Amino acid sequence: MASGEDSLNGEPIEQSPSGAEDFDVRPSRKRPAPRGTAFYPRKRANTACQVCRARKTKCDNKKPSCTYCLSVGAKCIQSPVDLSSFDPASLKILERLDDLERFLRESKTEQLGPKEDGESRRQEPESDARGCHDSTSGDNSHTQDYYPLRSILPARVEDMLQWPCFSLDHLPEPTLPTSSPDSVATPSGSHGGAGAVFSEPTDMDPQWINRLLDNFFMYVHCKNPILDETSTRKLVRRVLFEGIDWSPASCLTMLVCALGCVSGPFRASPDLSIDSPAYGSSQVFFQAAQKRIGTLLVQSDILGAQCLFFSGVYMMTVFRPMLAWRFFSQALAACQNFPFLTRVRTLSGTSAEAHDAVEMSSRDTREQAVYWSAWKSERELSAELYLPDFSLLNSGSTLYPPFFPTPPDPTAESPDAAPDAQRQRERAAWLFYLSEISLRRLNSRLCREILTLRKRHKSTTCFLEALSEAIPDYEAQATAWTNGLPPELSIHDTTEDDVCRAILRGHLVNLFELIYWPFVMATLDGTRVWLSHSATRELAYRGLETHVNRLLVNEPGFFHRHHGTLFMIKTCTRSAMVLIAAAGTGGVMPPGWDDAVLKATELLGYWANDLPDLARWKAILERHHVTSP
Repeated sequence: MASGEDSLNGEPIEQSPSGAEDFDVRPSRKRPAPRGTAFYPRKRANTACQVCRARKTKCDNKKPSCTYCLSVGAKCIQSPVDLSSFDPASLKILERLDDLERFLRESKTEQLGPKEDGESRRQEPESDARGCHDSTSGDNSHTQDYYPLRSILPARVEDMLQWPCFSLDHLPEPTLPTSSPDSVATPSGSHGGAGAVFSEPTDMDPQWINRLLDNFFMYVHCKNPILDETSTRKLVRRVLFEGIDWSPASCLTMLVCALGCVSGPFRASPDLSIDSPAYGSSQVFFQAAQKRIGTLLVQSDILGAQCLFFSGVYMMTVFRPMLAWRFFSQALAACQNFPFLTRVRTLSGTSAEAHDAVEMSSRDTREQAVYWSAWKSERELSAELYLPDFSLLNSGSTLYPPFFPTPPDPTAESPDAAPDAQRQRERAAWLFYLSEISLRRLNSRLCREILTLRKRHKSTTCFLEALSEAIPDYEAQATAWTNGLPPELSIHDTTEDDVCRAILRGHLVNLFELIYWPFVMATLDGTRVWLSHSATRELAYRGLETHVNRLLVNEPGFFHRHHGTLFMIKTCTRSAMVLIAAAGTGGVMPPGWDDAVLKATELLGYWANDLPDLARWKAILERHHVTSP
């Protein structure tokens, strides 16, 4: 019998017993040979390690590390599956599946990453104007690092838990509530105390309601000024005088009171814990509002959109993000027929000056405000949630609207003009509102530019080099935004009792995290060739400093409950996880990183009763912080 090497097109040639070839051309009556494993020669098939497969080069499969991975200091990951018994057809199928898996992973890394700003993933030319190409010809130094970064944009905490350095073994499971994490208090709910029963509000003492109104306008409305304070106070007083009915006005009154119960000055708020009387009262008001909100879903007026939006704000305040997203989505849907949007659509494609020339009334101001608030809140949440049917990739334009909301005209005062303190409060709220929107638009634009750079440069080294050249311009834009803030909102002011300044500081840190993120990911992946340039190493270190700075900047608001508390918790947890992962690589760490991680665990421990996942995240940080060098 001929050896297994004697074959034609991969199939053995049968020979006669005497060794002479059989030249009989008559049709054979033999059964066709089976295509099982016994038919193919059993030759062990070596599969290249992941790095060599990504480079599309031959791998010598040495253990524990192949020659190439050993030379560049990369982690050599080889398949643990024994492929020796697989026939060539099966091996070819497995090879194609590996190619598909690699393609899907790279697509997910570069396109489906944490969609923080809802950027459009438009296709860009894959050429490099500077001559840094990804073809196999030419300089080989750039073609040998086609191993994708973990993510191009800051990742969600839930995705980071899948990183190899964060093993979930032997961790206690969180104590789950009797209802789903996104449930709200109901007559049989658990969030208002054991066996709490919520009914219609009965204690409507005018003095207490006035205090709730003051809380709302000083600590909630200042971040999203979508109401007119004077007319809203009149509306609430009228509802109190005439009695609570099933009207939209009563619904808005209940929501204002609910948010007034769980809001307060910018400081630690133990009196607003999940077991506090104030929290329970807020649940009573919120449930009363929800009994009336159904009728608003079939209306297209501004009051319905305002009620839906503040329902979402309340859900975020009590850490129910999925339900908050549903309310924000409904609020945004309710805004689609607003008259000002109709006029904006007619100017689609025109210049910015044409948009600015559109006459806007006081009603347009309120419509624009609720539209913008619902828009940015929905986009902010959709980037944090797993919403397979609402992917930003398929939701049309993901850019910010082409206009800023128009602030109220201070010269157009009504006969019953508001008190000076109220006017100052409204001015400060709108200054913050416009400043935050401008920073978010800057973040959005830089996010889009970074994604475009990645599409142009398939080589990771080329991408990091191109991004490092753009960083000074990005930093200059951030500095220009900071210097352009009005004195009332200057983040250089060391005052720590202003929630608006604290929020802007946190958003600015988010911007710096975004532009340094790819360099930090390069250090965590441990491929030394990407860190051969001093600029790359410096920017990676600067990124780690940003994560330490985030914990310091947000510390004054660690224990303050408001609309953005859950976002702050998640970003601080992300920074702590990045610092732990970076420390595990043995690289140079910024001073204070250890204390920053401890601050994050303290933050998670404080809010653990509000969301079950936080206790598990705290346990993960504590476990890996102890094992970090």
